[in-house]
Amino acid sequence: MEDRLRINAEDIALVERVLADNRSAQRELVRRYQGPIFAYIYRWLRNRADAEDLTQDVFLKMFRALGTYSRKSSFRAWLYRIARNRVIDFIRRKKPAAIDIDKVVIAGEDSPVKTYSRAATTETLEDTIAELPPIYSEVLLLRHKDELTYEEIVDATGLALGTVKARLHRGRALLRKKLDEVKPL
Repeated sequence: MEDRLRINAEDIALVERVLADNRSAQRELVRRYQGPIFAYIYRWLRNRADAEDLTQDVFLKMFRALGTYSRKSSFRAWLYRIARNRVIDFIRRKKPAAIDIDKVVIAGEDSPVKTYSRAATTETLEDTIAELPPIYSEVLLLRHKDELTYEEIVDATGLALGTVKARLHRGRALLRKKLDEVKPL
């Protein structure tokens, strides 16, 4: 918890410097969040070019709207909310067949030393999450992949805290049930 408070305090200090037109602070905010925001968007779209374009859009929108950031919620949650809204807008503009929102999966992390068993487990988990309805996969990914707190998920999605908790609980139960059905190699 102290780490999250420290990070949010650092983010707020960076925001203040950006608002004072400090270019190095702008670069630092982008450096800090470009990777996680890209990964979040990519998990939704599964298209690198679209995810890169949308990531750039998110940061442009963030810089334009930075003066409206109220500091009542974490900066990270505020930025994820912008990303989520941009993804939803993008999906609405696309033809329904172009993006299958039911195929949301975790973008795999590259690691030079992965055992076959770990790779198989990761693949099984990714495939299983992809089968979950988007209302569950989204909160599961935000909580466990992006490591957002419940409050940050509330801020990022606009859902009520009870809804977030219920979807996490139900999503985990569905995931557990589906994983129990998967036959071992």
